[in-house]
Amino acid sequence: MRYLLSFGSNAPGREQFMERARQWLAQNFANVESSDIYSSPAHNGVAPDYLNMVARGDSELSVTDLTAAAKDFERQQGRTPQSKQRGAIELDIDIIAAGPTILRPAEYTRPYFLRGLEALG
Repeated sequence: MRYLLSFGSNAPGREQFMERARQWLAQNFANVESSDIYSSPAHNGVAPDYLNMVARGDSELSVTDLTAAAKDFERQQGRTPQSKQRGAIELDIDIIAAGPTILRPAEYTRPYFLRGLEALG
């Protein structure tokens, strides 16, 4: 299955979190394409700016299993339920689309995502 993913981090050390996200992609997907890492303002307009990246890749995992793997990796990077409350997200991984199916239509239209998607071509 071909997946489209969005990555973001706005916590201290965000550069390292995004580099670890690139490594996770390489380990878990085939035929990976990713945008450059770029900065964007927080969607809520209050939290610190994010570093973002959009990527495409192939995986044999189901959406459910891939979601579980992504959430596990987020936790390994220090993300907790309190991360969002304090406004610092170590790493956020969203599966935006699986094959032709858009799973997160709201995120699919957000400027921070569209910028990375456009870079993928």
